[in-house]
Amino acid sequence: MRIPRSQLTFYDPETCIWTGIEKVPPYDATQSLGQLILDSLAKNPLKITQISADSHREVTCQELRLQTIRIAQNLSLEGIQPGDVVTMAANNGELVAPVTFACLALGVPLNTLDPGFDRDDLAHMLATVRPKAVFCDREGLGEMVAAIEMVGLNPLLVTFGGRVDGMLSVTDFLKPTGREEWFSPIRFREASQQVALIVCSSGTSGRSKGVCLSHAQCIGTLCGFGDCRSDDVLLCFSSLYWISGIFILLNGTVAGATRIITREPFHYRAALDIINRYRVTFWFLQPALALQILKNISPGTGSLPSLRLCVSGGAAVSPELKLAFETLAPNANFMPSYGLSEAGGPVTGCEKLLYKNGSTGYVKPNVSVKIVNDEGEALPIGQQGEILVKPEFPFLGYYKNLEATAEILDPEGWLHTGDIGCFDRDGFFYITDRKKDIIRYHGVQISPSELESVIQKLDEVVGVCVVAIPGTGIDLPAALIVKKAFSQLTVEQIEEFTERNLPHYKQLKGGIYLVDELPMTPSGKIVRRKCREIVLELLQERSTGTLI
Repeated sequence: MRIPRSQLTFYDPETCIWTGIEKVPPYDATQSLGQLILDSLAKNPLKITQISADSHREVTCQELRLQTIRIAQNLSLEGIQPGDVVTMAANNGELVAPVTFACLALGVPLNTLDPGFDRDDLAHMLATVRPKAVFCDREGLGEMVAAIEMVGLNPLLVTFGGRVDGMLSVTDFLKPTGREEWFSPIRFREASQQVALIVCSSGTSGRSKGVCLSHAQCIGTLCGFGDCRSDDVLLCFSSLYWISGIFILLNGTVAGATRIITREPFHYRAALDIINRYRVTFWFLQPALALQILKNISPGTGSLPSLRLCVSGGAAVSPELKLAFETLAPNANFMPSYGLSEAGGPVTGCEKLLYKNGSTGYVKPNVSVKIVNDEGEALPIGQQGEILVKPEFPFLGYYKNLEATAEILDPEGWLHTGDIGCFDRDGFFYITDRKKDIIRYHGVQISPSELESVIQKLDEVVGVCVVAIPGTGIDLPAALIVKKAFSQLTVEQIEEFTERNLPHYKQLKGGIYLVDELPMTPSGKIVRRKCREIVLELLQERSTGTLI
């Protein structure tokens, strides 16, 4: 077996720092992201760059470039200028890409929100970034208007998905200006200090913060976000609220690939149909979505031969899941990865023949990683601790939140992730769990991901989330489980299975709770804090005594 150490990643035994191979970015990181996108679209004007799986409409690079320029020029006529912020809360509709590119070309930071946010979550982010313009789906207009009123803003409000009386539609910004050929995107003296995107921290464990990504950071990340090629067909169900959705859009466009978009949420049948209909080659998906597909397809009933690369992140990937998916997609590398928004995307990844069971690969180019203990001391190979990351381009901080920035970013430029992991001597990286998700039971630290990977081996389990609930001075592991439709699997059978496959101190002493579905983000990431709330509610309903 090939190993990445001393070939693709390098270890300094004195500092205990792992560094990815130094790689010159394929794109000039001193330019604006808008300039790069418009130049890329101009190279292959007749190439199909976007196909809507909903309407089947195809868009060429030439058409997308013209849409981008017109939206940018019409936004300028409405008074939007560099330094203003534009907020967008939308699913993957046909005009989301040109609005995004127009903001980047103008030097206007774009704040992307979850289109499923309620008015309280919308108001929280609107109050943080105070946008001059807001784009949102027509379906979410009611919550957005309520949020705007709560904050006391008066932004330019624009809708996707059809005209609403008295409102501007995004199609109004496609009007010809007569000056399209003279449009020039913004240029910066220092692109690493200019905010391109304000994405939200995931919000799976608390209120979202505005993660500021620079133009240089976004461009630099493109060389590490999967091996995207011009002949690829890309699919990602994530909206631009998620960093995965953003970089599939950016990477696919700059590489000259074709992106398949849909406004519909993930469903395994729809995913299989889209992949086979459009011969998708590159797919970003969360492990929970991969598990849904595997658990709902009978052996031998279908395969996904067109896929060559499946990048998976946002949760742990078990060796069994990787093997099973690569059996379903025999030409694909199912690539577990680890990353965070603050680093601009992926930190580690792997190749099909350069992988160890349970790992998330090795450190990506131009990234450094070290493992530290609670005192901040760097730990040697094999020891678990908090993961610290230093990307090539500095993190600009959380938007107008110096306190939160100081908590994650130290003076030397290291990001304190709050995740627990370690390296082996071959340079493979392993992530255990979020530091705050670790369950502490009588002095033993238990990883929720480890328990979840065992429970997922039950064929009738479609989804699982393990959380900690309070016992008498200890944490107790509890599992929220979704089983297949019409399954006869019982709590007692699950208990018998875990008793056979887990030591006594890792048993689900907080209980097993069967539910119809797990709370998930629109992109398929399990919201652990909401799972815990559900478990506590169910515990209160069923409990007749004290847990021991």
